[in-house]
Amino acid sequence: MRGIDPPRSTRLAPGLLVQALVALGAAAALAGAALAATSGRATLGGAAEVLALAAVGALTRRYGIGLPGNGFSSYVLGVMAFAVLDRGWALAVVVAPLAVGAGDLLLRRLPPRAVLGNAVHLTAGSAAAGLLYARVHGASGAEALVQANFGPLGVLLVALPVIANGTFYLALALDRSVAWVEPRLTARWEAIVYTTSALLALAWLRLVHAGLEPETTAAAGALLAAATAGSAYVIRRAVRADELQLIQGLSQTIAGHISLARSFPRIQELTRRLVPWEHMGFARYDARAHQMELVADTAVPKERAAFRFDADAGLTGDAVRLRHPVIAHGLRRDQVVLPSDETPGSEVLLPLYHAGELVGLWSVRHSDPGMYRDSDGALLALLAPQLALMLAVESSVQPVVGASDRTAGYIRTLTATMQQIHAASEEVAAAARRASQDAAQATKLVSAATRESETLKQNAADVAAAGDETREAGAQMEQTAGKVRLETQGAVRQLTDLGATADESAGEVRRLRDVAEQVEKFSETIGFIANQTNLLALNATIEAARAGVHGRGFAVVADEVHKLAEQSGREARNVGRSAQETRRALDRAVQLLEHIRTDLSQVVHGSASWVEDLGRIAEAASGTARAGKRVAEVARSIADLSGRISQSLAQGKEGAEASTRETGAVAAAAAQQLKAIESLRHGATELASIAQHLAQAVRLTRGENGHP
Repeated sequence: MRGIDPPRSTRLAPGLLVQALVALGAAAALAGAALAATSGRATLGGAAEVLALAAVGALTRRYGIGLPGNGFSSYVLGVMAFAVLDRGWALAVVVAPLAVGAGDLLLRRLPPRAVLGNAVHLTAGSAAAGLLYARVHGASGAEALVQANFGPLGVLLVALPVIANGTFYLALALDRSVAWVEPRLTARWEAIVYTTSALLALAWLRLVHAGLEPETTAAAGALLAAATAGSAYVIRRAVRADELQLIQGLSQTIAGHISLARSFPRIQELTRRLVPWEHMGFARYDARAHQMELVADTAVPKERAAFRFDADAGLTGDAVRLRHPVIAHGLRRDQVVLPSDETPGSEVLLPLYHAGELVGLWSVRHSDPGMYRDSDGALLALLAPQLALMLAVESSVQPVVGASDRTAGYIRTLTATMQQIHAASEEVAAAARRASQDAAQATKLVSAATRESETLKQNAADVAAAGDETREAGAQMEQTAGKVRLETQGAVRQLTDLGATADESAGEVRRLRDVAEQVEKFSETIGFIANQTNLLALNATIEAARAGVHGRGFAVVADEVHKLAEQSGREARNVGRSAQETRRALDRAVQLLEHIRTDLSQVVHGSASWVEDLGRIAEAASGTARAGKRVAEVARSIADLSGRISQSLAQGKEGAEASTRETGAVAAAAAQQLKAIESLRHGATELASIAQHLAQAVRLTRGENGHP
């Protein structure tokens, strides 16, 4: 069974509830065993048998098997299986605390709290498995190994490790923030150790109840004892092989990279399979300052990793002086040198030496005050040479890397500068050649400019004369524009009066049109009266005809009236037609007068615009006169300036000829400078190649495959 090596933390944890329930179960089992023994329902055998089983159980605890990751296993569950099969569950309950107490407390020297925890788990587990075996009618003694009892026997052999180890690991898992067993290896070796112990228990049970002669029994017992010791030795060596395999994997990781920053995560992972830890760190030794410089630590952020502490202080000084791992338990807050908030507990400090020289320090820490054993330090010490080599090589390579990087940087800067100087020199040379050509060309241009300056002087005189003429023409234009503007203003006033007369004429014509319209209506009224008179005359004629002779005179009168009425109607219609024609003529006259008035308005508006344009023309003419005056003045100034330019150009011609000679010399010097820069740049390129090969070799040494 797996046991607890270090004492458990006194902090309240969820595992305490499981631990308390298991303790209550163990106490109840002891009370039940005592009651069953006194009532005769269970037999414990003699005191010699109880003491013998307790002694064997203590020896299995003393010579148990340490597992990777601070685990522990022993044959004690085989002793419990033998007790249940031999006498029943009551014997196992009595033997369990005696065996664990003697083995863990007296022989292994574990703290009482750890001993009590192991004892209650073993007692409660043995009681539960034994009661289950009895419940399924399991037999005791020699009958336990008969074929009919194989079913209950299998139940017991399965239930015992499941219950005992299950409660223990449940409490452990609930009580630890960081698991302090390596799960896969622990499960595998727990199964192997228990299977071996169960087989040995069945063999011992068979021997005890075989009824052999004492000499035969003694010989067989000696063989079984040798097999028991031999199996424990073989398992211990196999466990050691697993530990060495883990160490080999960690060593390969270290050998694969000499950069601690690259291999630190993998080192953390593999170290957790060897020993439990909550924090881990590495420090590099600075011999000049006799200080430890923190390289990497899980408890310190990267931005605070540049931390130093004295190499002779506290536990660090002890480890350096002793030159072997130091195991510290129950650390206090004031004993922690790192700038972190971790809870102090226990620590393994390993000084790292290479070729007899101190190169660094490896720290593995846990908050449990009694977590680590001396065997943990010895196990981790197997990795110390590889880690020391890593720190030594990295410390040796680091300056080369820095120098190589700085050299590469300097070379890049020098190359860039050379390129800039080369480009500038090429530009200077090209500029010198161009300047030489330009100087020669400038000599020609100065000569031409001198001739053109004389021409400019003559042209300036002509421009001055033209400017005077322009001034006089502008003055005359201004006078003429003033006269035209005055005459145009008079025409505008006349056109405005004519427009008013046209408006009055249109009004009079409209009044005539209204009179014609009234005449037309009057003619219609006369025509209506003539029609009515004609009707009356017709009626009078009819009445006269009815009167006969007496109406003849009246008939004559009526006929005359009828004729007059028809004549009046014709005249009225003629008058109406004349009035209509008159009204249409008057309408046309109104339209024509409106057109005349509109055209006069447009002419008046246009004339006003002409007046404004003439004003602007007068102002422009005045400006032209002034500009002509300024042109004449400027032209005279240009003529004077042209004379002075001619003198300056003569001097410039002499300077251009001298510049031609000097730029030729500059071009030759620039060509020589280009050759020197090309040689310097070639040397910088070769130096950059050497620095690159050096950096690549350093990266290969650091395990970076030559890549940054």
